[in-house]
Amino acid sequence: MNKDERARWLPNEPKEGTMPLFCLSYAGGGISLFRDWPGHVPPSVQICPVALPGREKRLAEPPLDNLDELVDTLSALIAPHAHGPFALYGHCFGASLAFRLALSLQGQGLIPRLLAVSGSRAPHCEPPFHIAALPQEDFVAALRRFGLTPKTVLDIPELLALFLPSLRADFTLDEALVCTGERPVLSCPILVVHGSRDAIIPEELARQWDGYSTAGCTFIECEGEHVFFASDPALLLQPIVAALDQGTALAREDPAREDPARQGLA
Repeated sequence: MNKDERARWLPNEPKEGTMPLFCLSYAGGGISLFRDWPGHVPPSVQICPVALPGREKRLAEPPLDNLDELVDTLSALIAPHAHGPFALYGHCFGASLAFRLALSLQGQGLIPRLLAVSGSRAPHCEPPFHIAALPQEDFVAALRRFGLTPKTVLDIPELLALFLPSLRADFTLDEALVCTGERPVLSCPILVVHGSRDAIIPEELARQWDGYSTAGCTFIECEGEHVFFASDPALLLQPIVAALDQGTALAREDPAREDPARQGLA
């Protein structure tokens, strides 16, 4: 991947001396979700949204609908920046994708300081609904019913036509992101933040992230709906920054946490 290609995927290249927080949006969403986030984190943390094809400035590009290809691409994108401290975050579909990405990086000996997820079911849980294969009219009706897409997009046929390919691709992938068999386990802590009035992901599915990390899983409930942080990113970012601060303190106390080779993972 050359420099221009990398810039399309990662518009905010991580800066030396900061801890990048790589962020993945919900199904069909883009990096505009994270526009106001830098003002809610300390200078030591850099918000690094990942721009997937088929949305916003990459709207003209076909979305990726092959899970392995997408994870491999993201892993290759982030790996050069993962030899120092870094963290991953995702919301809903982005959370499921961030988990698979964390596993891929861990397999290379690159362990994030934290995996933070919100509005997300645990990896082994089936989606509460399946809509990806519905006929277009029913698919759009489901998006409207669950409030999964901005009304402005749904109400303008020309705009909706542009967004439908990425929405279909993301929901197809999301519905396939279900872990079966032996449970994969991360070596980094997991932070799960959930809206108290989330009508899309039930609380019981979000609470089942416990057990996917040898370093512990913390569940926090915030007042609000599925995207509870839409009007106030601090609701989500304050617990993320606190978890990162705690991880930094632990790493200073135990140098082995900084060296994957010493954990038998390199």
